[in-house]
Amino acid sequence: MIFLLIITLVNPWIWKIAGSNLILFFLLILTTLFLYLSILRKRYYYLFFFLFIIIILFQWKTTAFQSLILLDNDEQRIQKLRLEFYKPSLHYVRVIFHRLNLNDFLEGDFTTASSRIQRNFFETIDPNVYFFGGHPRERVWANDFEKFTFIFVIPFLTGAYSLALEGKRLIYLNLLISVVLLSIIGHKNPLGPFILFPFFIVTISYGLKILIRKIHE
Repeated sequence: MIFLLIITLVNPWIWKIAGSNLILFFLLILTTLFLYLSILRKRYYYLFFFLFIIIILFQWKTTAFQSLILLDNDEQRIQKLRLEFYKPSLHYVRVIFHRLNLNDFLEGDFTTASSRIQRNFFETIDPNVYFFGGHPRERVWANDFEKFTFIFVIPFLTGAYSLALEGKRLIYLNLLISVVLLSIIGHKNPLGPFILFPFFIVTISYGLKILIRKIHE
């Protein structure tokens, strides 16, 4: 619990949230606490999920959702350029493209939505977003900022591995739900993907506890 409290309060992310929304600040601290307690004792599951649902609503309501299928002007221009490459010079290939309607398949709504979900997914699991302020792939539109000091990378990886090894399914269920949501709605939120805040705090704290225990052995 001491490690949990320290990691919760020393990161710049929570204080950025506190400066913007005090209700969300306290909700995240409580959700983090009950996620940690739920890993130790199952009787806290219901309290954690109740708080987690509220955090989901906050993330959904405060994120500027970008349609998965609608294209802005620049994207439409790029799409037209790509369509020019789908005009084969050979007659029989052009016939196949026309008969199978491959143009619509390659540039249709399904392909556009799949591409955006894939982009959102990889941005969600990118460690640079959380530990390095987006560097070296900064996203100007996302207003990236450093959420955790980079020295927490090792405790995070240690904690993630240990929790998986010990079969702590709840924390990875929490991660799965968060990643699915962020893959759909994206990252256009001034406070970042804070739905993942409890996961990162608990994982880093767990890893730090294990590393300190190993040092003293």
